[in-house]
Amino acid sequence: MATPDSDLTAAARIREAALRLFAEHGVSGASIRDVAKAAGVSPGLVQHHFRSKARLRRAVEESVVRRATEAFGRPIGGDSPLESKARIGSKISEFIRENPAVFAYVGRSLLEGDAAGLALFEALFRLARGQVDSLVAARMVRSDVDRDWNALHVILIDVGAYLFEAALKRCLGESPLSEKGLKRMESATEALFLKGVYRSEQRQARRRAVEVQSALGTDNRRQRRKGHRQL
Repeated sequence: MATPDSDLTAAARIREAALRLFAEHGVSGASIRDVAKAAGVSPGLVQHHFRSKARLRRAVEESVVRRATEAFGRPIGGDSPLESKARIGSKISEFIRENPAVFAYVGRSLLEGDAAGLALFEALFRLARGQVDSLVAARMVRSDVDRDWNALHVILIDVGAYLFEAALKRCLGESPLSEKGLKRMESATEALFLKGVYRSEQRQARRRAVEVQSALGTDNRRQRRKGHRQL
């Protein structure tokens, strides 16, 4: 759970303020003075702790990776694919609720596309890929899946909810980051990964067979009625 700013040290308050401002305005759009004001300290104290904005950003990114590692660094899967997906989905939703600025910062970093942002994304990808590998090893996920894209799908869905929140709210009629929106996204994502969206070939074949049998039965009844009328 995120720690209230009042319980943090001065350096941690500065880092958390920088996280929120960098997420909202981008690194280039937030000055040392802006961070100091948001943290309730002097600009000199910011420079005392972090020397430069580049070092402050590095501290922010280390904090982001540390939080993500604490949440997703160990396997989360359960005893079945359904339980595994439910646990992972619940953990992701919990992480989003407790760390909204983290996801916003990741999204902003990706939009800026600089080396630091790309490095942060790679760190998150490695965590997601580790979860996929553990699920494959536990036989919860098929061994023939593209593990890289499986991990990326999860990241893109969750980070995309932040990047496109305004547009998604117009489409869905609610914010995907609200409590109701998170539950809806979690349920839809679970259905997508566990069930897919297309009918299986076997199910389609059974349905066609039933339709053929039904059509044959209808034709036979018509033939019998026709025969009775001729008699």
